[in-house]
Amino acid sequence: MAPSVEGLVENCSKLISLPEVAIRVNSMVGDPGVSAAEIGEVISQDPALTTSLLKIANSPLFGLSREVDTVSRAVTVLGGKQIRDLVLASSAADAFKGIPNDMLSMENFWHHSLCCALAAQELAGLSRIRKIESVFIAGLLHDIGLLLIYNKVPELAVESIMLSLDQSKALSLNQAERQVMGFDHAQLGGALIKAWALPESLQACVTFHHEPAAAESHKVEVALTHIANSIAHLIETDSSSLDNIQIIEPAAWLVTGLSEEVIKDVIASVRDKVTEMQAVLKMGG
Repeated sequence: MAPSVEGLVENCSKLISLPEVAIRVNSMVGDPGVSAAEIGEVISQDPALTTSLLKIANSPLFGLSREVDTVSRAVTVLGGKQIRDLVLASSAADAFKGIPNDMLSMENFWHHSLCCALAAQELAGLSRIRKIESVFIAGLLHDIGLLLIYNKVPELAVESIMLSLDQSKALSLNQAERQVMGFDHAQLGGALIKAWALPESLQACVTFHHEPAAAESHKVEVALTHIANSIAHLIETDSSSLDNIQIIEPAAWLVTGLSEEVIKDVIASVRDKVTEMQAVLKMGG
């Protein structure tokens, strides 16, 4: 019997979920009536998350002149959205630590995901469009559906990979997945994001990161995630040539107001940050 998106997500939801603290922080950050102290109080209910967050806040990544010794101080100094992103990043990595994926190096998976997250954040900063929703978490979780596929239906994952490698078919991996399973890892990941009750913008970015023109909403955020994914692949192949990656849709550049000229600078910025960020978030174990 062929797997379904609903079945895989339901199965996954029984095994892993984001902690209540992460979900509460996500909703609190968007509320102007919530103070830094209140957000800090919620995070402090999780000792492990508190320790992780303070370690990140005091890392050279942020270059703060004074030591941050409380979570509420971290929220004040770094800002609510930055803290939310770090909380969700740490929680997502922890959520999947207990899920074995023999087909996949988790260190490589999170390295690519973090490169995409940092690239998306950098691109958003370079774009002149205002009121862009946070794309760091979108970049981090864009391939989360792959973890479910590799873990739950590894034989179909292999079949999809082999089909995508067949040059006579000229299919990308997500196109091959649709032929084999009827859906792809992006659609599956988007469904998981929805099940976790995370923002609609995040769901759109994950679902359409391979085909941004298909997104009906949050088009800028989706386009940024799409471009960032390709830049992450360039970093992995130690290249800056677009000939070495899946084509970036021209409409994505148009919608973000950016051009290919930003790629080299974004690659350089991400390379400066990614190793330390992966270490402090303890991704890959």
